[in-house]
Amino acid sequence: MTSLTEQQQELVARNLFIVHWVICDYIHVNPTICGMEYGDLFQEGCLWLCKAASTYKNDGRAQFSTYAKTVVKNGLLSYCRAICNRKKKFSRLIIGEHGELAADGEALESRPDAFDTQVSLIETLSLLDACKKDYDGVTRLGIEALALKLQGMRVTDIAELIRCRPPMWGHGSRVPPQNCAETPSS
Repeated sequence: MTSLTEQQQELVARNLFIVHWVICDYIHVNPTICGMEYGDLFQEGCLWLCKAASTYKNDGRAQFSTYAKTVVKNGLLSYCRAICNRKKKFSRLIIGEHGELAADGEALESRPDAFDTQVSLIETLSLLDACKKDYDGVTRLGIEALALKLQGMRVTDIAELIRCRPPMWGHGSRVPPQNCAETPSS
C-alpha cells in the first residue's frame, strides 16, 4: 500500500470508530483463537480503513463513512475466512442474521469449502445490496433477482415475485423485460 496523503490520514483518524462498530456488529470476538482477539481484529480493520481512505473518490456518490464501512466489513470477513482456513480449528461457524460471525473453536474434520462458500455468499450479497442503490427499474430488478437466486430461490418463484415471465430474464435473453413490474411485491 502506498503512503497516505495528509487528507487521507485525517479521514482515517476521524473515522476509527467505524472499525470498532464493524467489529461489534459483524464479528464475534473470540480471545481463545489467535487472530480473533479484539486487538487483532481492530488492527486488521485499521488496515482496511487505510485502504478505504486511499481508494475513496469524493464524487458525491457516497459519504466516506458509508464507503469505509463496506470496505472494512468485507476486509474483516475475508480476514476471518483466512484465519479459519489457516487454523482449521472451527467445528461450527454461525452466521447471524446480520452477517456476524461466531465460532466455537473445537477441532474440525476437513471441510475446506463450506466456510469459504458461506462467506463468499455473504460478501456477494453485501456487494449486490450496496450496488442496487445506484440503479432503478429493470437493472435494479435484475440485481434483486440475482440476490434472490443466490439465496436459493427458484427462477420461477423469483419471476412470480417480480411479476415477470421467466423466459424474459435469466435464460440468456438480452431483450429487456417489458412485462416486469417496476418493483417486487412485498
